Amino acid sequence: MDGLKIPIRHCSEHSFLDLFRADMASSGDRIIILSPFLSQNRAVHYYPVLLILTNRHVSVDVYARPKSGQPESLRDHFDQVEQGLLRIGARLHLRPGMHEKVGVIDGRILWHGSLNILSHNDTRESMLRFESPDLAQEVLRDLGISPIPSLQGDSDWPISGESSPEDGSEGVPKCPNCGKYMLHFEQARLWICQDSPSCQGTLPSSITRSADTPIEDESLSQQLELQCPICDSPMAIRRGLFTRVICSAPDCDFALDRRLAASILRILKRRKAV
Repeated sequence: MDGLKIPIRHCSEHSFLDLFRADMASSGDRIIILSPFLSQNRAVHYYPVLLILTNRHVSVDVYARPKSGQPESLRDHFDQVEQGLLRIGARLHLRPGMHEKVGVIDGRILWHGSLNILSHNDTRESMLRFESPDLAQEVLRDLGISPIPSLQGDSDWPISGESSPEDGSEGVPKCPNCGKYMLHFEQARLWICQDSPSCQGTLPSSITRSADTPIEDESLSQQLELQCPICDSPMAIRRGLFTRVICSAPDCDFALDRRLAASILRILKRRKAV
């Protein structure tokens, strides 16, 4: 296959802070942080490096839940963190109901996992670090966040939410209500308009399929040029009721988050590698 080589590193809550700050310090363009919750006790660990970056004209965007969506124990922190971010030149975007914990550095390094970057205290967490512009941009699009400006000209997908035949949607039906491309939900065997719930358009799976794979016996069907960050074995695609990307070693149960797996598979499909 036309290999997709993505270095992956696993970090615990003990090693994340220093590594993430080091990545931020190397930024020359834009930093995006998605942290649902905000704590002044944790945010102060980032202010010095973020201030240096904004003085170098690096763009810093932070996405978090609004004050009303913060846990009661953190609501008193919200105004302090908001003011602290504004003082250092960062932009705070409110994202109600968000759950994602993501960091993107210059559109080339993606951090993804369970740790609230700007509020973590003492819980046990897991974060993965990926070096891949393709994957970083794919995840940003999946989250509805604009791509890194300097990479927009190199991106192979449109900035708007609407798909086009050129980005791998050949065979994907258009919504009978609004005409936009649809998303396939394999378990429900249903196509749903990408503008749902604003648009109520649906179609049965039997209409057509995109490059989605049919349900098969759950087995490893293809190894990828990705190494498991736990045991260094090759990762592989497992096709079943859901298509997953997992470690091929029988005694390792590591698997990528389904959103990340879906993003990697979309990249491979565009490269016609799967």
